[in-house]
Amino acid sequence: MKSIVVHAGLPKTGTSAVQAFFSANTERLSRAGIFYPQHRIDKNGISAGNAGSLMERSGHLFVASSREVTKTLEDFEASGCHTLLLSSEAFLPELPGLAELMPPQTRFVLYVRDPLAFLESDYNQRVKRLDHVDAFAAAPDAYGGWLGHEHLYNALGSEAVRSRLVLRPYLPDLFVGENLLTDLLHTAGIDAAELGDLSLEKVNLSYSLHALEIKRALNALPLGPQLQERLDVHLQSCPLGPTSYTLIPPADYERLRKTADDELHALASRYDIEALEPMRELLRKQTPKPYHPQHLTEDEIDAVVQHIATVGKRLTRRIAQTLVEHPQIELVYPSLRDSFAAAAAELDEEPATPRRRWWQRRHRAG
Repeated sequence: MKSIVVHAGLPKTGTSAVQAFFSANTERLSRAGIFYPQHRIDKNGISAGNAGSLMERSGHLFVASSREVTKTLEDFEASGCHTLLLSSEAFLPELPGLAELMPPQTRFVLYVRDPLAFLESDYNQRVKRLDHVDAFAAAPDAYGGWLGHEHLYNALGSEAVRSRLVLRPYLPDLFVGENLLTDLLHTAGIDAAELGDLSLEKVNLSYSLHALEIKRALNALPLGPQLQERLDVHLQSCPLGPTSYTLIPPADYERLRKTADDELHALASRYDIEALEPMRELLRKQTPKPYHPQHLTEDEIDAVVQHIATVGKRLTRRIAQTLVEHPQIELVYPSLRDSFAAAAAELDEEPATPRRRWWQRRHRAG
């Protein structure tokens, strides 16, 4: 019997990285008997994955579609492959509906992350992508909640999903093989030996703390999507500030760790999920990352602005101009106005690089 594997997240469990690998290696997967429908990926390596292979758009959402399911199953059959592999976080809220449409041999694979790590990752993503400006809130119900909204519980509430679901811990110490990709392939029953190098490239890189704070402050400005995209790229390359840290104060950590452990225990007990017990044990013993408060000095602010000016001169000028045009906007770090003004002034004082005329280039080439 042919195999069908649907990987549906959860959010913040490395789906972008594995989708980037699968999308870049569809021919290699096909030679190994795995059919993975191609899909688009943006500059940051992010995509909706194979959402369109089983669903169709309804407004800004995806909904399960019998038409798309039928078409994908027909393409799978025509491919001659023995395994259909699909991956998209967009599947998650629609799993009960998809379970009714998919063949009985379909397996659904989900990964559960440490709730505290999920909380911080979701906050960071909101600052990076959703113009969030508020400081981090160390609360279980903040942002996307502990375990990826209510969608996991909705999926587990469906017998059609639960009977075919594999729930895995998203924790490197518990992965089968070297990384998330090897663990997913093993869980899917796919022989990874035929695929060669299974190294995962990092996508959607995390910010350092300094970069995160500058992005949070600048989110108050009406920069527009193009400038925000450029700012994101330049801040991902910023080497300044801690890269391994937590925003959870020590006084809150033990309380939140206990609450998170209770949540995982309740989940495992209610749905008889033994795979989460090793994860709970490791997390209870885990030493928290160094705590850093969300505060930058003026010198640290200047340093990040200088980094932006070095790698993005035009962006620096545009941000400086926007700050001038909107003096009424309150910033988390008011000194950013002076920092960008000074950086833009320095750029304007730089001698212009002489532009060689076309006939000079032609003469030189001759």
